[in-house]
Amino acid sequence: MEVAGQVLLVVSIALPLLTAAWVGLTTRAPARAALAATVVAWLACGVLAALVLAGVEMELALFELVPPVHLVLRVDAAGALFALTVASLNVLAVIHAGSWLADDRANDRHARAYFAVTLACLGLMLLVAFAANLVTLLVAYELFSLASFVLIVHRRTPEAFRAGIKYLVYVIPGASLTLVGTLLVFFVAGALDFTPGGLAGLEAAPALATTAWACLVFGFGVKAALFPLHGWVPDAHPAAPAPFSAVLSGVMVATGVFAIIRVLYEIFGPAVLHALGVMPWLVVPAALGVVLAGVFAIGEDELKRRLAWSTISQMGYATLAAALLHPAALAAALVHLAAHAFIKGGLFFAVGAIARHARVHRVSELNGLARRMPITAVLLSVLALALIGLPPLAGFVAKWLLVTGAAAAQARGALAVLATGSLLAALYLWPVLAAIWTRPDAHTDAAVGDPADGMRLATALAAGLALLFGIGAAWTGYPLALARRAAETLTGAG
Repeated sequence: MEVAGQVLLVVSIALPLLTAAWVGLTTRAPARAALAATVVAWLACGVLAALVLAGVEMELALFELVPPVHLVLRVDAAGALFALTVASLNVLAVIHAGSWLADDRANDRHARAYFAVTLACLGLMLLVAFAANLVTLLVAYELFSLASFVLIVHRRTPEAFRAGIKYLVYVIPGASLTLVGTLLVFFVAGALDFTPGGLAGLEAAPALATTAWACLVFGFGVKAALFPLHGWVPDAHPAAPAPFSAVLSGVMVATGVFAIIRVLYEIFGPAVLHALGVMPWLVVPAALGVVLAGVFAIGEDELKRRLAWSTISQMGYATLAAALLHPAALAAALVHLAAHAFIKGGLFFAVGAIARHARVHRVSELNGLARRMPITAVLLSVLALALIGLPPLAGFVAKWLLVTGAAAAQARGALAVLATGSLLAALYLWPVLAAIWTRPDAHTDAAVGDPADGMRLATALAAGLALLFGIGAAWTGYPLALARRAAETLTGAG
């Protein structure tokens, strides 16, 4: 069983990377090749998640990078849940992109480049999910961060290049910080393996350990949109293609939060973090991100920028919960990352379809959308209500777990922040819903119609998952089962 799992582990990562090279160089059907590779990777991740639930965990050493550091893969509950989330959203994004990029078929090389880089990012994100040590995570993380630049500037417009340059201005210093933090950890502890409870020896040099913690948390915090390192996010989303915006918001930003979770629980460990007294320096920025990003979203008229501010706020939820260092709160953070991926990904799918077919980019232009694009309007409404937290949708389950996790950790301040964030989500999404279902203006064109099958299918699947994860919260295969197992392992509560 373990050998079969190791084969699937290699396939899930290697197939998207190899297909990326093939698509970029040769194939004339990039969308089909990308979809086939992504579906196989998704199936492999699903089987790996099932093996973890059955009690099978596995590790595979790839090669020695530099003595004595190896690139090593490991499948545990946290990695399996995040990998399955990444692969699932990428399947939907490839389906959406096949229709969204239809206009680029005249420029076959343009479409090939998009799908090739998307596949490369998928393989590298799965490598992040399955990394067994800090170096493996760092290598994959920085490679996919740089590859993301190509997708942000895909449309080759001045706006896209400005957003891409701003993105690099943020992520390159962030990469430098994570490298410095990694070197400091190795200098103090003599090891970089992810170890539940943290590495031994870090408590012996508190000043260096604190510096390493700050470098790693805030270095990864750039990609996690941690306040005040979030400045690239509101510009990157409007500039990027809609299917990539869905992946960027749904799982790429979440990769930063996932990396922070690995650092907190498997490099330092709760005991060392309490001794160092550093956690307020993470709790406060996360809480500020929840509230301030929600406030900025209310005043943003451009749809994609409003959703981008929402992403910053939602990532603040997960970071805040993880920073409480409690198993119930950590499980809630992992579930929230999974639920948010499909909800926000679906919202970007819908907004991209609206921009492409109705030429509508702003909330103030949405009046009467339900008459022009009825199916899209219904799906967008379901996803928006899920993000607000209406039961029985996935957003409600995630927020319920966040609240109960904060209560279990006796974090009253966190409870207040979560309540405020939920209210703000209703305030910045309700105007969108109200505009969609109002009567159209006299000059409104009612003959636009819903988008092509691929865009409509991807949005419908995302909305379906938001509903399924809500009504199936107690099911064995629900993300909560993996999240709780991961939290028990990482915190030692099991």
